[in-house]
Amino acid sequence: MGELDLRALVLLLGAIGVLTSVVLQHVWRQNRALLGAAQWWSVGPLAIFVGTVLLALRGIIGAPVSIVLGNVLVIGGMTAMYLGTCRYWGEPLPRWPWALLAACALVLLLFSAVWPHYAVRLTVVPGLMALVQWAHLRVVWRHDRSTFASQFLSFWIAFSIVALVVRSATAPMEAADSDLLIPSPLQNVYLISYAFALLGEGIGFVLLSQQRLQQHIRELASHDSLTGAMTRAAWWNAALHEVLRQRRQGGPLTLLMLDLDHFKRINDTHGHPMGDRVLRDFAQRVRQSLRATDRFGRYGGEEFVVLLPDTGTEAACALAERIRAQALGAGLPAYTVSIGVAQMNGHDQHADPGGALEATIARADAALYDAKTHGRDRVVCAPADAPAPPAVAPTSGTAATA
Repeated sequence: MGELDLRALVLLLGAIGVLTSVVLQHVWRQNRALLGAAQWWSVGPLAIFVGTVLLALRGIIGAPVSIVLGNVLVIGGMTAMYLGTCRYWGEPLPRWPWALLAACALVLLLFSAVWPHYAVRLTVVPGLMALVQWAHLRVVWRHDRSTFASQFLSFWIAFSIVALVVRSATAPMEAADSDLLIPSPLQNVYLISYAFALLGEGIGFVLLSQQRLQQHIRELASHDSLTGAMTRAAWWNAALHEVLRQRRQGGPLTLLMLDLDHFKRINDTHGHPMGDRVLRDFAQRVRQSLRATDRFGRYGGEEFVVLLPDTGTEAACALAERIRAQALGAGLPAYTVSIGVAQMNGHDQHADPGGALEATIARADAALYDAKTHGRDRVVCAPADAPAPPAVAPTSGTAATA
């Protein structure tokens, strides 16, 4: 191993970064709104490439450029990848890495141009890189420990941390006249390990990007693109799971049917684009009032449905009143909503889950019809033990009650 051309190895390390950067740049350009993190991830390996080229040119160009700027670019590239992961999971971008880069530049300048000391530089640089990687690993581990993409990325970040810590700790073992490009067993192992770690992290970023795209595709398949509420089919499947869970564990299960009043008039008067804005505004109002366990879906047109696990009629009616009374969004025409509330009752316990859900929907729909026929802009709660009506009453989705 002592005969390896370390200059070529350092350049190979940078070339791996370029290939990773090209792939991630393509991912970002194809999905800018969804994967802004990929831009940071693509900048990181590119900065590492430029830094490694400068490091490989030491002895050819001056120390302030080859040593100071080269190392700062390598650490900066690693920082950019860390910040990209922060953005991927919606965390605020920390500022401390930039202060760390400034301090690193001063230390490197001191121990390269003023008081040249390779062992000190070899202790500081891998140590600071390990610090950034540790922060990076914590972000990944905090947000996702279960998927293959996160586990893969976590492994290679952890691998690089081990390599960096070992190299920093063994720096005093180097000869006094040693240098980055002077072969040694420790140097060879370190550079090869870091090349593998950089490649592994790049693949991990690609896997995370693929995972986000797959989630987005599933979201489009199960959620209404206009309002963000679940589609009727997706809501039905989720509601059936809640009915089965309620039968195993007990507890009340209540349903809201919500319908915007005179929605056709809004479309006719203000145009369909404004009608779409109203639907989005209303869906946002509803979501802000719900828990993570509640199931919110678009039932059809301007009609929505909410399933409330572990919620009785009284609490559900109070929630419905809060939704009805919420302030409208700015710049929108005034609109109101009528809401019918029904709790799944004892009459439904002997029916199959689908039949029980249909019966509860029928009662909530009948309550909604009562709200429409008695003036709209109100909440009507069906009696807890009322049997389901023989037929579903027409709702505001029809022209007669819109």
